This record gives sequence, structure tokens and C-alpha cells, in this order.
Amino acid sequence: MKTIKDKIAYHSRRLFDEHGYHGAALREVCKLAGCKMPTVYYHYKNKENLFDEAVRAAFEELVARLWAQLPKEVSGKEYYIAMVKQKKHLSEDERIIYRLALKTWLGFESCGGSRQKLREWEELAYRKTLENCAGIAGSVQWAKFIARSVTGIIQRIILMDDDIPDSEIEEEISMIFDVATHSNIKKPIGKD
Repeated sequence: MKTIKDKIAYHSRRLFDEHGYHGAALREVCKLAGCKMPTVYYHYKNKENLFDEAVRAAFEELVARLWAQLPKEVSGKEYYIAMVKQKKHLSEDERIIYRLALKTWLGFESCGGSRQKLREWEELAYRKTLENCAGIAGSVQWAKFIARSVTGIIQRIILMDDDIPDSEIEEEISMIFDVATHSNIKKPIGKD
């Protein structure tokens, strides 16, 4: 780790992950980071600010970096397959950041300010995903289906530590796209 601030953030994430926001004690953060309480308050206004920077802001930076690493000139299906597979290969710290952000967004962690900021960020990200998917699926409803289905797979990987084989990820994403893209084809009643 580079700085004492990085150490504080690193160890606080582990404690938040293990004990929750309310169960994580700043004294324990200090002990693990090798610093005193005034050092924590020098870098962070309070516990909520520590959580917001160490989790929410770190999550937004992580996701931006992950998105930048995704392939650009591929089909929508290949893009989302790569996105989901990417989540299987996060470092321990990245996985903790992602998990804590998801828990906060879902309301399992009661850190209201961070949750509101995550919800606002997610709304923008969701609109971007819907725009990308609408061109592929042909309708907003099927774009939502793709976005929600992919999110569900990612949540299984991050929240439940589900080690989904690559072949299963490819199969699930392919089925999602097949259903969403073929749903727009109107067939006369009685015709297969």
C-alpha cells in the first residue's frame, strides 16, 4: 500500500465487509492500519465519510476502469459475456469494494449518503446500459430484460461468491440475447 490513507481505506473495507457499517469500529481500523485515531480523522471527516470514500468512490473508480478494459468492437452479446467474466477475476480488494457497494445500493448497509450517491450513479449507468441494449433488443422492455439479467448474474458472482464456469456464463448470456432479440419477430398465429 502506498500511503497511510490507503491503509486505512484497505483495512476499513475489510472490517465493513466482515462486520457491516455499524459493527466496524474505527479503533480496529487504526489498529490494523498502524495509526492513531487523529490520523483517521485527518484523512476522513467521520466514519460515514470513510465509508463513502473507501467504498462508494472506490467502486465508481473501479467500474470506470473495468468498463475501459472491455472490448470495443464486438457484438453486444460478446461485450456482456466479457463484462460478466471480468467480475470473476477481480482481486480480493476489488471484490470487497464491489460487494460492499452492491450491499449499500440494495440497502443492506445503512450508510444513507453513500447509498443515495450510488443510486444516482446507478441510474446514469442503467440509462447508458438501456441505450446500448435498446439498439440490440429493439425495445425498452427487452433492453431492461438484458440489463437486469446480466446484473443478476454479476450479483451471483459478487454477493454469493458463485464460481460460474465460463461456459455457463456464455450459455446464459446467449440465451438472454436470443430471447431478447428474437422476441421482436412477429409470427402469424399457428405458424412455427
